[in-house]
Amino acid sequence: MAPLIPPTHERVNAALELREPDMVPVMDMTMEYKTIYGALGKKPVPLGFFFENPQTSKVIDWLFPRMDHAKIVDLAMDAFSYDKTRAAVAMGCDAAWVMHVPIYRYESSRLMYDIYGRRYDVVIDEGHSLGSPMYKSGFIHGPDDWDAWDKRAIFQMPAKNQRVYSRIQKDFGERIFVFGMFSGGLFEITSQSMGFDRFAVAIRKEKNFMRRYIKFYEDLYCLMIEVFADAGLPGVMYTDDLAYRSGPMLNPRAYDELYGDAYRRMTERAHSLGMKITIHSCGNVYPLLEWFADCGFDGVHALEPTAGMELARVKEMVGDRICLMGNMDITHILVDATREEVFAAVEESIRDAGKGGGYILAPTNTHSDMNVERLRWMVEASRKYGRYPL
Repeated sequence: MAPLIPPTHERVNAALELREPDMVPVMDMTMEYKTIYGALGKKPVPLGFFFENPQTSKVIDWLFPRMDHAKIVDLAMDAFSYDKTRAAVAMGCDAAWVMHVPIYRYESSRLMYDIYGRRYDVVIDEGHSLGSPMYKSGFIHGPDDWDAWDKRAIFQMPAKNQRVYSRIQKDFGERIFVFGMFSGGLFEITSQSMGFDRFAVAIRKEKNFMRRYIKFYEDLYCLMIEVFADAGLPGVMYTDDLAYRSGPMLNPRAYDELYGDAYRRMTERAHSLGMKITIHSCGNVYPLLEWFADCGFDGVHALEPTAGMELARVKEMVGDRICLMGNMDITHILVDATREEVFAAVEESIRDAGKGGGYILAPTNTHSDMNVERLRWMVEASRKYGRYPL
């Protein structure tokens, strides 16, 4: 007897397979402590206070560079990923984009870096919680830097993710469809770790190095897809911000030359393991939509309205090839809009993209000003307007 498929999984799978589910699925992608703990009815611990306070920040500045604080960061990230999934269940979502990235290390109370070679500014939100760090610069300026880079923490990532996602899937897998995510994508990591100017030179003049550099992370991503499957996750959210609001950062042909084979290998690996795999990119991605479908992704997320992405147009362009995900505005609608505005925005999105299936309603991104009540209104409105037949 075949195992029963949870209703949320059937709903999400139907949308990703461009079929009509019973209703339009809703995906959560909240990544901020303030919103997560608001959904759980808890107050986040204001750890940011210790980074802002002149006395305690001096202690951090002296202590963290002198100690191995990786285990502290890992424990915090484990709890974050678990609570993030729990919050998505509490809000009644069908799917959750669950990030598990125990990759950060602190240089000081103001600076941090990651295990891939990127430096960030520490971000504290208005509630004195630690927010998503802000990318600043990179450490990998060429082959010598990469060869000398300590990769031990990178090699530990698969085991860490397997442990955390296995627990999440065991506790929540029957109630929500989990998209696993472990890091930024190939373009993000390889360009940001070098800095864009240096990256632009390298892809023209140091092609052998760039092929080797990209291949390292391609292999890591394929291994992580195996880890997600072993943990029982039904989906992968591959993230790679490839565009500005004005359009792609590179010529689409350059993206395919550099990353196309890797993308196709990743989607084939996920599908061979019975998983769905979707791609997230902020910005205006009209010129990349056909390529995403050609690479084999089941869904495309963000479709930012503030970057000019119109769901009706995207549906017309690729709606018969790839599931559309997102488009819910996070600058006003999910921040300070009225209930009527939220309901109207959801109704419009479902009308523009939901016909025939192939649409998953979701915020386009995340930040600490997103409002829990508006997110709940989004879910409520989807149940009102998203029942098939539309």
